[in-house]
Amino acid sequence: MKIRKDVVVSILVLTFICFFVSGVLAGLNNITYPVIARGAAQRTYEARKAIIPSADYFEQLDIANLRISGLPESISEVYRAANDTGYIFTISVRGFGGNMTLLCGVDMDGRIIKAIVLSHSETISFFNRVFNERHRDLYWGRNKNEIENIDAVSGATITSNALRNIMRYALTGFEFVRGNVYE
Repeated sequence: MKIRKDVVVSILVLTFICFFVSGVLAGLNNITYPVIARGAAQRTYEARKAIIPSADYFEQLDIANLRISGLPESISEVYRAANDTGYIFTISVRGFGGNMTLLCGVDMDGRIIKAIVLSHSETISFFNRVFNERHRDLYWGRNKNEIENIDAVSGATITSNALRNIMRYALTGFEFVRGNVYE
């Protein structure tokens, strides 16, 4: 079987183009990744500041040590307001359409301050029904026992339960962190 020269040349040219384009994309990624990461960090800081505006600054707690001590897996980050006005938890749970990640603030009295959505994969109609101001704000100022009395949104029960679970994890995380940090 004889291989034609034009087929070999075509394969070599296409291979060169693939390597060249891959190299260019890798170079662009190296240039843009730090800028994107800084932007994401800034947006997250601004979200934390929106939850606890009175905080001087936020101190990130060592999640590895807290996890060893029993902090729930759904909590991926814990920040303490430096002036002891509260804690902010980054929490991910599964909803109807996939994972939802929120920042959730808890004041020093163990009450939900506010939560901000970082990302979600929910069906937009379910998400909008659960995260509308009227329903979402029912959680603000509530403690662990009070959130259990908030009804799920009819027709969006799984998404509603995911929001309630995020609030539960935040309040459980607060009790856990408060007990471990100040003991």
